[in-house]
Amino acid sequence: MSDALRTEQVSVAHAEILSALHGRCFSDAWSPESMASLFATPGMLGVIATEHASDQPVGFVLMRAIDGEAEILTIGVLPEARGTGIGTFLLGIMLEEGISTVFLDVAEDNEAALRLYRSSEFEVVGRRAAYYKREDGTRVDSLTMKRVVG
Repeated sequence: MSDALRTEQVSVAHAEILSALHGRCFSDAWSPESMASLFATPGMLGVIATEHASDQPVGFVLMRAIDGEAEILTIGVLPEARGTGIGTFLLGIMLEEGISTVFLDVAEDNEAALRLYRSSEFEVVGRRAAYYKREDGTRVDSLTMKRVVG
């Protein structure tokens, strides 16, 4: 996978491209201002993956890490690049950041993401009822997942 992709650490300077990528991956895109504000908080880490062949970004991950614990805030892969291992690749990069425990939240009906997280040894440790609101107004529970690293 790493032969086909180039990765770059992200910073506040990437807020526009992160927002654009987020908008292509999710129906509720985070604004450039929201992305920029994340980088004002301590412990922000992130990576953009760019395809060598096209020189186009295909995925990203953002995580906040403090005192050995981390929370994956968002991870996205463009729809046309899903199922190719990019999500696993990005998640692997974040798990190498010297942290002991990683948490994340995922919609209970997001089967592709759940497969990714379960295959990466995350376990469900909690549930938030009606946490996510869909475009049609319906609500979906969030599953809180955890992985102990190393």
